[in-house]
Amino acid sequence: SGLIQVSLYNRWYYFSQTDSGTAWGNLGSDSTSAQSVFNSNKNTLRPERTWNYVVGYRYNSQIFSGSVDFYHTDYYNRLAAITEGTINNPSGALMNVGRETMNGADVQGTIRPVHGLEITNSFSWNDAEYQSTSINYNGTNYDIKGKHQVYYPKFMYKANLNYTYKRAMFNFNVNYVGSRSMTYMNDEKIPAYWLASLNLAYNFGKIGFAQNIKAALGVTNLFNSNYIGGATGAASVTGDDNANLFVAAPREFYGTISAAF
Repeated sequence: SGLIQVSLYNRWYYFSQTDSGTAWGNLGSDSTSAQSVFNSNKNTLRPERTWNYVVGYRYNSQIFSGSVDFYHTDYYNRLAAITEGTINNPSGALMNVGRETMNGADVQGTIRPVHGLEITNSFSWNDAEYQSTSINYNGTNYDIKGKHQVYYPKFMYKANLNYTYKRAMFNFNVNYVGSRSMTYMNDEKIPAYWLASLNLAYNFGKIGFAQNIKAALGVTNLFNSNYIGGATGAASVTGDDNANLFVAAPREFYGTISAAF
């Protein structure tokens, strides 16, 4: 069976002040806390507005399931949290960086060639670009037209293999996350990385008064990749002094034993 889906929706974000004097909003980013900063920004910032268009198709059968979708988003009065300075002495602002357009696609397919075996692959592409030819920050104009959205990978890929045989289970999955820009000028990037994990489990069933006794063994970061696992703080316009980067955990092993009574 197949299904075609088309959707269109509009979303607003706002810039307002809470009782505590903090400029929050439905932003999901940073905020300004000083009353004077709020007063100076409230006359220049405008509500962020988006138009979103999505078209997709889904198919499902006993052997194969798949989906594909394409989406386009137009941002108006894009609100962005910007920071600069050192980690110990940062300065930040909430700015209107104008328009931004986003085009993307998602493809996923799952095949079940034999009983108990399921193989899934998914791929995502996202091209989010700012459209402003000039933004002014600290008295300097910057042209960010065509620059990719900060902290947002352009490509992502995931593969998952799962096999169950009677009471045994085997799972292997691998993920790819593309490089992410750390600055609005795209002159500093967080490198891309691959990450894999492996899991084994067995259900021994009932033993004595205990039921569903399960033992599991897992390995995260299977190939012991060295990669940046996260970043804190808003992006800066340019340079590499804005973010706090975290090296992800190395290869780790874990095991569990569980039972029901």
